[in-house]
Amino acid sequence: MTPVFRIGLSGCAGGLEAISSSRLLDLAEKAEALGFDGLWLNEEHFQGSVIEVEGRRCHSPLILASAILARTRRLRVGFSVLLLALHHPVRLAEEIATLDVISDGRVDFGISRGGNGRYLEVYGIDPDSVNERFQSALQFVMTAWQDGKIPFGENAYSIEPKPIQKPHPPIFIGTYSDETAAWAAREGHALICHGITSMANQRRILRAFTDAGGDVGQVPFGRFVYVSETDASAREELWPTVLNLTGRLKGFGLFNRKGIVTEQELDPEVFYREMVIAGSPESCARQILELNAELGITYLNALSAFFGFLPLDLLNRSLTLLAREVRPRVEEALAARVGA
Repeated sequence: MTPVFRIGLSGCAGGLEAISSSRLLDLAEKAEALGFDGLWLNEEHFQGSVIEVEGRRCHSPLILASAILARTRRLRVGFSVLLLALHHPVRLAEEIATLDVISDGRVDFGISRGGNGRYLEVYGIDPDSVNERFQSALQFVMTAWQDGKIPFGENAYSIEPKPIQKPHPPIFIGTYSDETAAWAAREGHALICHGITSMANQRRILRAFTDAGGDVGQVPFGRFVYVSETDASAREELWPTVLNLTGRLKGFGLFNRKGIVTEQELDPEVFYREMVIAGSPESCARQILELNAELGITYLNALSAFFGFLPLDLLNRSLTLLAREVRPRVEEALAARVGA
């Protein structure tokens, strides 16, 4: 039975990369102890090579997922997202299935086309082939997870192992386009909405998904989240991080990519008001419930580390308040709505 409300943590692993890998794994254990439902790991490359963007270590998400799954017993681990164009489909089918087996079925398979020009250049991939590669690679992986052999030339082989989850690990599609969101719904896949996207674009993408028959209850809906004792302390503590993050995102030129966020939305005041759930436990619960009332969101995917710019002590306290103070308020209110 699906819980009335779920919270995943997205990008929190990235938030600790500048500290140490061991602390990163400690965070996974803490997230499980606090009752969070999942961790979502990003696939990123060459962060230290981009002008005006603060460098970060970029861990291999598959290897990192293996380490986190080994340190936990209940927590689900997903990808937000793996860039399908950069992966050989045979190897990817084997490795995701292996993760699913060793974790007893705790893997969420989040993917996107992977159209970043820098990545494609280094990996030697023709940008014009990305769409076709995405469709064929996903179909191959899904076929490989079924019983039976796959023909390769004059021979046929069974791709092993087969995943624990049947018919396969849940598939989450990351996209900024209406067309792909609608396609995901028609194919029976879930959608994953990344928190760096403006609310206007989130609403647009989610509407395309639901209009095509998608289930909003299965969508991890990303938002930056920071919880403090009061609304005033939340703003005071978070404001230096907001200034730092918006400055880096502007330097990165994120607003030049269609369908994500505008330059105006990276103004610190606008960003804090429209892109972030922040405040006291009462205020954060209210904002989450407003998302539920408007969009039907029941899975909050919290970008609580603010891409690594939030200090560790503030991150730890915010996660504790989110789990122990905000979540119970939201669950109680949603349960009351269901029972009304």
